[in-house]
Amino acid sequence: MTDTITQLLAKLHTAVNCGDSQVVNSCYAENAKVVASPLAQSQHNPHDCVRALLDFQRKFMPQHNVTQGDEIVIEAGDIALVITKLYLVPKATPDALPCEPKKAVYVMQRQSTGEWRCIIDNFFGTDLLDFA
Repeated sequence: MTDTITQLLAKLHTAVNCGDSQVVNSCYAENAKVVASPLAQSQHNPHDCVRALLDFQRKFMPQHNVTQGDEIVIEAGDIALVITKLYLVPKATPDALPCEPKKAVYVMQRQSTGEWRCIIDNFFGTDLLDFA
């Protein structure tokens, strides 16, 4: 059975929280791009996607875990646009109310195997417009 998009995102966020680069890598397609900084115009190859996400986690949220809230998935054939709320929760107080969410944007692609993989990861979401 293949993961749904929701399951794939949960798997990705759990892997980022745990620093599991193998699982993070398995969530991305070969041609994936990640927006690792709102000011960066460059895009990263899949190997760099893993490094960029784990570096971001270590640098900007070492004392937090990311959790996912509401999401909207819009599918068109083998492509899906996903808009979801991401929350940072302190590791020291995991039951604390989450802070203001970020609205992340992902583009997923169904692979020839039927499994979904992330091809564009923009966890800054529409906030990127503020940096344009």
